Amino acid sequence: MCRREDAMPESADETVEAAPIVLTRGADAPWSGHRSGMSIQFGVSGELSGSSHVFMTHQRIPPGMESTPHVHTNCETAMFVLAGPVLMRHGPALELEHRAESGDFLYVPANAPHQIVNPSTTEDAAVVLCRDAAEEIVREL
Repeated sequence: MCRREDAMPESADETVEAAPIVLTRGADAPWSGHRSGMSIQFGVSGELSGSSHVFMTHQRIPPGMESTPHVHTNCETAMFVLAGPVLMRHGPALELEHRAESGDFLYVPANAPHQIVNPSTTEDAAVVLCRDAAEEIVREL
């Protein structure tokens, strides 16, 4: 899915300097509680790393937790399930459901109504989320 540089058209400006690469160690990445009950570790954002188009978090979802139904108005979301299961309710009335297990990927388009659920009564679920914006804008439904 990546193109090699020699397969790309030549750029008009070959002198563009890259921004520095930023390492955020997991031990140093801040954790924050969320009103839904999730714990969110921020790894990449505009504030933390100077990102202008990427936002990445590690999230722990406690047993039985259900997020508030919501949409992200300014970004798409990709999710990788580290430990599951995770239920993704979606659709205009949240009438559809995907059950993702450890090792699965989920994609959520911008403005798609969804709700994250940990159906387990005993185990935390864990996911890595990546969004195509440095900051997310959330609208609860």
